Amino acid sequence: MSVQLVILGLLSEKPCHGYELRQEVERRLYATFINLSGGSLYYNLAQLERAGYVEKAWAEQKGRYPTRQVYQITPDGKIYLRDELRRMLFDTDTREKLFDPLNAALAFCRPSETQELREALTAQLKWAHERIQWVAQQQAHWLAHSIPLPQAKIIEHGLAHWQAEVRWLEAFLQDLEALETPASPAATTRKKSISSR
Repeated sequence: MSVQLVILGLLSEKPCHGYELRQEVERRLYATFINLSGGSLYYNLAQLERAGYVEKAWAEQKGRYPTRQVYQITPDGKIYLRDELRRMLFDTDTREKLFDPLNAALAFCRPSETQELREALTAQLKWAHERIQWVAQQQAHWLAHSIPLPQAKIIEHGLAHWQAEVRWLEAFLQDLEALETPASPAATTRKKSISSR
């Protein structure tokens, strides 16, 4: 649903062809929360067209490029977009249904697989640091271009998410290391003397 709403939202600003839609999704960092590959884009455009929310406006050709179909939002599409945006602004139920493949894998990790788990968490941590760097670069770029507050907050939300992910992964790795590190003889003696009291 979010893919279709992004398409409708962009078309509510101006008519676009598919390539322009993809460029705009990348430019505005929407690709951080939707997958708008070529197949997904045209599938969703077809679905929206069947529903009567978008229509082909005209075809354009520039230079030697193939002819591109330009789409525009319909009056019914504008009503649907407004209603869905209002519904999603207040929707808390859907936000609870978060699937993370890492959590699914952790649910069935065996205690004997700590070395592989450490390697996986280290790889996840490296990736999260790269995401922070990328989002921070985008944030710096867009803040210099005075974007609207809601757009700036989307980027800020993404940055906060990745920063929290880094903290969680670092703590997980520390806990894993503490679990595997044998206690020193002095600490073991202290534990025994405390338990014997």
